[in-house]
Amino acid sequence: MIVLFTGIGVVVLAAGISVVGFLLISKYVPERWLVADADAAGALYASIGMVYAILIAIAAIAVWEPHTDAREATSQEAADLIEIQQLSSQLPAASRPAIHRLTVTYTESVVASEWPALHDTHAQSPESAALFQQLRTAIEQVNPSSNQEQSAYDAVLGRISDAADARRTRISAADKSMPPLLWPVLIISSLVSVGFLYLFGLDRTFPNGIMMATVGGMIALVLFVIFQIEYPFSRALAIDPAPFILALQQIGGS
Repeated sequence: MIVLFTGIGVVVLAAGISVVGFLLISKYVPERWLVADADAAGALYASIGMVYAILIAIAAIAVWEPHTDAREATSQEAADLIEIQQLSSQLPAASRPAIHRLTVTYTESVVASEWPALHDTHAQSPESAALFQQLRTAIEQVNPSSNQEQSAYDAVLGRISDAADARRTRISAADKSMPPLLWPVLIISSLVSVGFLYLFGLDRTFPNGIMMATVGGMIALVLFVIFQIEYPFSRALAIDPAPFILALQQIGGS
């Protein structure tokens, strides 16, 4: 809810600044300094708009791809843990308790410890990393004695390997953000996109003011959404640990 009000405030503020700029320019800047050829100005502004749209697309891709990868990896890792727990019932009896305990403990640690770390520091939890390694070691130390146990062991090995890949993807995506140079470029381009409209020499009418407010507000909204989605596990559009919580329910965790 706070983010919603913040977003509304950003949009309203940007819209207000756009209108104030329009009113000041139209009142104090001499007409001879404003664009006289509306057709030429319109064609130029179309080019500016196209370049700005390309920049927005680049920014959206830069933040959305890591976000998508992290979401898919989260679901994959949780699914692998469920399968490991289910398949472990076919492993040698001596190995089952440790694998069951470590699977549950690791999943609980991801929810309780690692997710806050991903949110606050964009880094993994050392506790969760250690528990995952213990789980992997416990699985690798299993000694199957029958064909059925060997088949289950091979399947569990494949699942823990897939979980490790998914975990690496999830962790590596946590600190992927907008390329540093792109934010200044986007902000400057946004100012140019709004400021160029002032050069059209529009009359100080209510519809023209609404147009300026709409352009400024929409640009601010786009930048605000990109900012909120920049880090996969932080800010308003962060990925939640729901797949791991569901996994805990299925494997018998708290």
